[in-house]
Amino acid sequence: MNSVDSPARGYFDDRNREYVITTPTTPVKWINYIGTLEFGGLVDQTGGALLCAGDPALNRITKYIPQTPDGDFKGSTLYLRVRGGDGLEILSPFYTPLLNEMESFECRVGLSYQRIVSRVAGIEVAATIFVPPGEPVEVRDFTVTNRRGESAEIDLVPVVEYSHFEALKQFTNADWVPQTMMSEAVREDDGRLTLLQYAFMRKDGKVNFLTSSHPVSSFETDRKIFLGNGGYSTWADPR
Repeated sequence: MNSVDSPARGYFDDRNREYVITTPTTPVKWINYIGTLEFGGLVDQTGGALLCAGDPALNRITKYIPQTPDGDFKGSTLYLRVRGGDGLEILSPFYTPLLNEMESFECRVGLSYQRIVSRVAGIEVAATIFVPPGEPVEVRDFTVTNRRGESAEIDLVPVVEYSHFEALKQFTNADWVPQTMMSEAVREDDGRLTLLQYAFMRKDGKVNFLTSSHPVSSFETDRKIFLGNGGYSTWADPR
């Protein structure tokens, strides 16, 4: 039996005007659009995102490459760092890029929002992804519940990989990183930590940011250091 002939992977929820995907491994990525033409983009059923501000050819924000395998990291994801009776575990509630065995999975494709609810290794995560009306920001609202029956310390590690702002130069310009792409950590007046990212030549007008409404214990802006093993590890096995 091939993937096309497999049983149904979802159903329509007419009452809530949603399509409900019941497995992360759809035959192709299931894409939903959030936001507007001024700011928004594509979100798939495993939390990957291609965000743009205006023209997607000239103002890309996140690095989503559809030609790579479906199980790869694509622009944005969430890791869980769990410390419990079995020691340290690294999990992915979005399935990719770790490809953990999921105890349950549901992705609700709504009108300009995506809601993913999953359980992996006894940890349940509900994520709602949307762009507030009139605001140039993507929001990811997470609720985490420990269903293990024993205590565990859980750290959320959201990850975003930024793109060259010109889509074509993502593939043709060999020297744009790290010479032109900059990162900066800023402590706001209310104590919140905000990570800024921008191309050096556009630092006065085009700045991306990542922040959290909860306290941040650490951060990393160098992919090589984040993945570990001298840069030879992968998104599927960060060390």
